[in-house]
Amino acid sequence: MPEIIEVEFHSKYLSDFQLSRLVQASLQKYTVAITAFISDVVIIEDRCLGVSFDHFPHDNAYQTANGGIIRTEKIWRAWKERRFWLLESQDGNYVIASFKRDFGRRSFLDFLRSGERI
Repeated sequence: MPEIIEVEFHSKYLSDFQLSRLVQASLQKYTVAITAFISDVVIIEDRCLGVSFDHFPHDNAYQTANGGIIRTEKIWRAWKERRFWLLESQDGNYVIASFKRDFGRRSFLDFLRSGERI
């Protein structure tokens, strides 16, 4: 049985650090089309959970507003382009702008070490 991790998002207000990282991430050029930028990232069961910005909808029926909570499909691949990590899943490519304080980066590093992919 997977370990249960409870994640609480107390507000959608961003710190100066988070805003700075989102701006830096959005100004960088990438080798793939970006679906969204995600702040406060935590990896749970091979999926990314965080706060989404500049989400590009696949169709008009689904669109995540800036500052909305997003959970990606299972992550297929993770790689770094200059200063930012990118995640590829079935529903697109995501840029990690920042990790959730205390355990976000640790969850990501655990995911990288696990090597589990589809």
